[in-house]
Amino acid sequence: MEFKGSKTEEILRKSLNAEVLQSFEYQYFAGVARQKGLQQVAEIFEATAANELEHARHEYEFLEGTQDSMESLRQSVNREHDQADKYYLLAAETARQEGFTEIADFFQRIAGVEAKHERNFRELLSEMENESAFNGRTVGHSAVEMSQLMLPGQANPAGFVHGGELMKLMDNAAAVAAARHAHCNVVTGLVEDITFKVPVRVGSLVIVKAKLVFASRSSMDVRVDVETEHINLGQKDVGHEHRLPALTANFVMVAVGPEGKVSSIPELILLTEEEERLFTLAEERYKARKK
Repeated sequence: MEFKGSKTEEILRKSLNAEVLQSFEYQYFAGVARQKGLQQVAEIFEATAANELEHARHEYEFLEGTQDSMESLRQSVNREHDQADKYYLLAAETARQEGFTEIADFFQRIAGVEAKHERNFRELLSEMENESAFNGRTVGHSAVEMSQLMLPGQANPAGFVHGGELMKLMDNAAAVAAARHAHCNVVTGLVEDITFKVPVRVGSLVIVKAKLVFASRSSMDVRVDVETEHINLGQKDVGHEHRLPALTANFVMVAVGPEGKVSSIPELILLTEEEERLFTLAEERYKARKK
């Protein structure tokens, strides 16, 4: 029996849509739980969401999965084009006619994002077809997360970790993220917008997250966030979130070649609205420093 048009194909498509929706819902529920301090609940939702997404992957492979990356890019170009030029623009017009201005503006904004996705896919496809090297790297390519337990030797007599110890961890994370993007040595050029939010105590776990938010010809702005987590808690606290934002800063890292001279770096590929927003803010800081 032909698979296309069969009842089994219909069931698989319905199952795929259901699994993808459930995965999103569980991720959303996890975010709500985490905001309320329910760490264990959030983790269960997140793990279940990942499992549902794995089900969806198998169902997609049965339906139309392909192992050809160039064909995947062609499909993606066409789909993003249709979403940008047809679906979301029409959706925005419909919502505006019905008086749902906020939703219409949202659809209009999403159309622009989908158009950016289409351009990214077209550029990748062109580079693959011409067998040329990729010019840019995404934010996720270089993002890092590091963890370290705070020891007595890192703290003052009151048991609070020295700010310098935390800054050293942040500088290291920023350097790793920048070096992963530049693929060369980097040095710290500037640290700005340092904000201490809560003190970090001895015995706490410190989590340092670093990601690029801007890249010029040879310098990179790296946003570094530090969180502190109390891990020696009583049984009554199990399931609740004890990870708190502790410190943030922006590091400007400069790429340096083998001879110690400033080196050019790949462009930063932006994929989301949040990445675009952070890039714009960092670009404004970059221009202000040049004045």
